[in-house]
Amino acid sequence: KQWYQRRVRVSLILLVFTYVLLKQLFGKAKGNTIIMMGIEGSGKTALYAQLVAGKEVQTQSSLTENTSQLSAPPLKVVDVPGNARLRGDIFTKYSSAVRGVVVVVDSADFVDKVRECSEVLFEVLLNDNVRSSKCPILVFCNKQDEEMSRGPDPIKVAMERELTTLNNTAANALSDDSGARKMLGAENEAIKLDKLGHKVTAVGGVCVGPDMDISNLNSWIATL
Repeated sequence: KQWYQRRVRVSLILLVFTYVLLKQLFGKAKGNTIIMMGIEGSGKTALYAQLVAGKEVQTQSSLTENTSQLSAPPLKVVDVPGNARLRGDIFTKYSSAVRGVVVVVDSADFVDKVRECSEVLFEVLLNDNVRSSKCPILVFCNKQDEEMSRGPDPIKVAMERELTTLNNTAANALSDDSGARKMLGAENEAIKLDKLGHKVTAVGGVCVGPDMDISNLNSWIATL
């Protein structure tokens, strides 16, 4: 009888050990939410409408998020307001269930807005839930049909330069409540998106007009 009890105890210990090991290896279960981020005027809400409803809609700046449910795959989509004072708290609210993040960029106006667009991506990359889940991130370079638009690759390189600057600024900033500074890398380190532990992809597309094409977004969602 004692031998049997010892065997049961050993089995339970091995079971608990295996569970802890698997949890460490594979992390927590995947979330069910795609979060769309971007500055005001990027076309984010128009892209959201094409994704969830397949149609163009009149959009305007909003103080609250839009949410919808995709049927295939069965994922929730959240369109976070572009207002810099609002988006942080709303993004944090939904990030606990994050499956992937879409950062929408206006390709035609990118040169003038590169810092603002990069600040959005910086905010996403520093989010605790995004970091722990290592969820994929898509930079959707919108308005590729416009004459002055920049391609996905140049936009990604320019954002890496800005992220490096933002990271160096963070190195000299005050620490948070835990006494730690949130940074993407060491001070003066050149930030490369491919080395951050996330799969960060930059693609082009158009969300309104006769040249509407969001196939790259749909293809990315299918991989989540």
